[in-house]
Amino acid sequence: MTNLTINNKAHTIEMTKKFEKVASRFGSDEYKALQEARKDYPTYKVVVKTSTTKSKESFKGLTYDYMEKYIDAHDKEGTTKAEFEMLRGTSVEAKEALAEACSYQEIKAWFFNKFPEIKTFHEKRTKMLEKAEDTSKVEEAAEVKASPAA
Repeated sequence: MTNLTINNKAHTIEMTKKFEKVASRFGSDEYKALQEARKDYPTYKVVVKTSTTKSKESFKGLTYDYMEKYIDAHDKEGTTKAEFEMLRGTSVEAKEALAEACSYQEIKAWFFNKFPEIKTFHEKRTKMLEKAEDTSKVEEAAEVKASPAA
């Protein structure tokens, strides 16, 4: 995968954040590649591509510790806690079998399957934050537009 691309449609020279960091070192191969691209496309704007994983679900604060506390508070029979410990590889059975823990992604999927209200809560919270961020941007733009030119 290349870290520097020419986007003829947008008239941009695009690079990854990682490439930008290395290209900022004078004389590096990345620096030379960027300078060559700028020379070949002098009218193109150089931009750093941002991650397009914004649509990917993110659940900040959803740690194993949080999951365990939530299970403790909502698991009356103790069966869910036993499953959680099995998945984490911390149960007596798992330790005896020298079993490895499942990945975080697998445990997270299992957790949301057991407690869908948590996923719903996180989604609502994310939407609220995005709405507040959008409102803030609109207000900032209005302030800039309304302020007299200096």
